[in-house]
Amino acid sequence: MSHRRDGIPRAAIAEPRRSCAGPEGQQGLETVYGGARRSLRFDVVDSTEVPPRCQPRAQPRTSARSVFDESLVLRVSPAEGEQTSALSLTYAEEVARALRNALMCHAVDPPPAALSGHQSDGRPLERPHAAFLALPDLRANTSSSRIAGVAIVLPRAIDPEERQAILLAAARWERGGLRLVLGRLGALQLSRVDEPTADPLARHFLDPHRWSGPSRRWATVTPLALHHNPGDLTAQSPAQAARAARRAAEIVARGCAHIGLPPPTQVRVMRRSTFPGIPTAPEFMPFPRKPSRPGSNKFQRVCVHAELEFAEKVEGPVLLGAGRYWGVGLCGVRDG
Repeated sequence: MSHRRDGIPRAAIAEPRRSCAGPEGQQGLETVYGGARRSLRFDVVDSTEVPPRCQPRAQPRTSARSVFDESLVLRVSPAEGEQTSALSLTYAEEVARALRNALMCHAVDPPPAALSGHQSDGRPLERPHAAFLALPDLRANTSSSRIAGVAIVLPRAIDPEERQAILLAAARWERGGLRLVLGRLGALQLSRVDEPTADPLARHFLDPHRWSGPSRRWATVTPLALHHNPGDLTAQSPAQAARAARRAAEIVARGCAHIGLPPPTQVRVMRRSTFPGIPTAPEFMPFPRKPSRPGSNKFQRVCVHAELEFAEKVEGPVLLGAGRYWGVGLCGVRDG
């Protein structure tokens, strides 16, 4: 997952309710953006001071880009004697929701809309906002369906003040221990990746090309949740199943526009991911896990794995489908 190309200045944070001051009045937060480590320092200033805005540098655009951009990535610290956590990737949604809740608990009140995903009146935000992911171990010959890391992915057009507020919430959480509580599933202990080059696992899942490309070919690591029901993909009638598969491919293709990408030239939908060791799409269902409330539009979605090919290279991160903010629909590069 790529990092922003603009410089990251020291940010003056206006915060009247909580203090993030360390021993010298500053709080440092080490974050990993696409494998490149950066130290973000936040100065505590008087609450009447307006935080400066970060101005992105103009960059030549060589390919279509998704609406998502930089990512804050944390490694799951496995139990003693183990190489990965014991939590299956099929719990990606539960991890994503817990990750959002952890940041919300450490954010200012009210939290930034780019973090909560809601407007001030409680309605869903109509612009892109933060997405929350579980990351698997995809190393060759050791692919595992276990969760190896987590990520908070920020939108490319995020307001600089909202971005600062989200990173400051992460800094507070870090001071509290970075423990991700998952209810009946227990908890995951997270940690920063201080030296990704010295950690083979972290170096692999932080590979910027894996998550950001650019590339013409992408495939799902976690299955995507379709915006509409395509029909019976497992019908006994071959013709009926084929119609449902074509309908599913059309839904996937149209969903690319939701994240700013052009229509793909080819889409294949399937039960299994083309990445080895990844659970089948039905194992991630139902999505969402929680039953819908009366009057809610959160009905259960059909999940499929997919492989997409574009006419030209596109730049990610590529998060597709109705669950792209909640751990499903994460795509990785399949060429090269």
